[in-house]
Amino acid sequence: MVYILIGLFSFAILLLFLTFFKRDKVKDLEEQLEQLSLTMMQENYQMKKRIKILEEELLFHNDELQNTFKK
Repeated sequence: MVYILIGLFSFAILLLFLTFFKRDKVKDLEEQLEQLSLTMMQENYQMKKRIKILEEELLFHNDELQNTFKK
């Protein structure tokens, strides 16, 4: 009986130590989601910046065309 209790306590302590070294899958998933979110925000910012530049170029060319037709 004593050997069984000692064995069970030993097994419980072993399992306790193993839980500290086990990788947390939820934490890994959260980190991946955060990284994806940051990447998407950066791409969104870059696209908005490019669209703004294109709009400015179109407005500039549109103004040039209007000025040439007025002459």
